[in-house]
Amino acid sequence: MMSAACAAALAGVYVTAEAQGVDVLVEIEGPLSAYTATTTTSGALTVMNAPVLVTETTEFVSPTGDRSTTASPNNPNRTMTVTQWMRGATFDGRRRPGLLGGTVIVTGLYNTASGAITASEVFSDVAENVMLGVVTDSSCSAPNCDGPGDYIRGNNGPVFIPNKDPRLTAGPLTDAGLFALDMTTKSFGGTIDVPVTFAGEGFFSDDKIFPEPGAPNAEQAIVYWAFELGENRPDLVATPGVAEISALRIRCTEGGRLEVRGFVHAPMDETGAPTGIIGQPLSGGEGRIRATMTVNGVTTTYFDQNNDPPTADLPGTYGVYRLRQDVTSCGTSGNVYWEPANGGAPWAEVLDVPVDRVRLAAGG
Repeated sequence: MMSAACAAALAGVYVTAEAQGVDVLVEIEGPLSAYTATTTTSGALTVMNAPVLVTETTEFVSPTGDRSTTASPNNPNRTMTVTQWMRGATFDGRRRPGLLGGTVIVTGLYNTASGAITASEVFSDVAENVMLGVVTDSSCSAPNCDGPGDYIRGNNGPVFIPNKDPRLTAGPLTDAGLFALDMTTKSFGGTIDVPVTFAGEGFFSDDKIFPEPGAPNAEQAIVYWAFELGENRPDLVATPGVAEISALRIRCTEGGRLEVRGFVHAPMDETGAPTGIIGQPLSGGEGRIRATMTVNGVTTTYFDQNNDPPTADLPGTYGVYRLRQDVTSCGTSGNVYWEPANGGAPWAEVLDVPVDRVRLAAGG
């Protein structure tokens, strides 16, 4: 049921619309059925039969890619056109070109005078096919398990293979701390009593593409862009001997709160024991987290409101952190540092982390 406040707000919009027309924020999530270009950077989408205009200012993004920084397949010195992004090369295992037939999320403005929707951002991960469970089989010849014939099988079901399309390139395999793994000479392991768990996200292929199309034993696959284990795995981490920090997310509410969450690990051996490097942390519960954001050319530094250090995890060289602080405005990306409690050179850093920006509703 619509609240009285919401009804009053909408009534105000409609009164204004009758006079001169206004822009109303809209969001649409659904299948993309068509894209028609007018220029290399503008055109019209059809999403659930709703026409949506895109312009040179519209951002086209995926969980791991951005059109504005993705090279054109025809000219590496130029970025992809909107047409190449939306209905260009066919993704592995799909039948329709580009994102056609996939799910997109459009945010933009509906103009009450013209009746047109103009998108400010078009987001897509093709299809949100997610699986959580147990790693039941795998074969990896490359650090990221992305060599010829490499695969990971979940729950005795489909195989997972990485997406290599530049619009939605798979990130590195990670453990529960989001630290990159090196699977070149190792296996995930796991037993009936102590299984290895995982979470993977991608799209389930239309065609049988693994181990290769047309093979007698070919099968459909989940072409993933994200795959992480459910356990901390110092034995599989690619660079265990150096301190690392990961960022799960940066969430920022305009005029409200900044929350930064993630993980750290101290220099360790394959068992998770500290290596004892001078000047480096011995556990994941040491030091402090510092974050920075730049808004309108001004960079602001933030520490946790309670000055809490990370919380040591298992093994003790791992740690979990959450930084919370009040903010007035939010940037589009941030940097996060793990450093000694009294300051000094950071032990580890992660840079240019996208910020999940939220705006408070009027009056709340």
